[in-house]
Amino acid sequence: MKTQNHFVTTLLQFGFWAVLFLCPFSSQANPISIPEKPLTPEITFLISFSILLEATCILFLLRRFRNPRFFILWILGLHLITYPAFLSFLWLLQDMRPALAVAFGEGLVVVIEGTLIYCICRYAPTKQNLPMASLIRCWLASLAGNACSLIAFPLLMNFYDFVSRHP
Repeated sequence: MKTQNHFVTTLLQFGFWAVLFLCPFSSQANPISIPEKPLTPEITFLISFSILLEATCILFLLRRFRNPRFFILWILGLHLITYPAFLSFLWLLQDMRPALAVAFGEGLVVVIEGTLIYCICRYAPTKQNLPMASLIRCWLASLAGNACSLIAFPLLMNFYDFVSRHP
């Protein structure tokens, strides 16, 4: 039990330092260029809602497996690591075609998120006696969650545009 708590503490410390290291790179990246739409509170809400939808999808897909308390908060916290990593990766690949760079970045995010979800389910303390999810299943849940988020955001954006034009 002490080894598991040490692993979780080390994972959190690594995540903190990774975010601090990646923030300068991610501030230089601009993966989605929408010059006519500044980042308003409404668009921020839509981004947050699509991330919450992603976390809910992952939670739903892994509900029959062992996971820690407040699992959805763990998943939402993963975005503090994966989003700066995604933007940093895009900054490193800024000379590549944008669609290809975003596809590589999203693939990297799926692998990183799936691996971190596997580690959280495996090492974070839990009171459940359910079976462990495999690494492949965590990767697939991450892929499905990211696909949900990727599909939901443009739909929500179009709905917001429609509602704002027709009061």
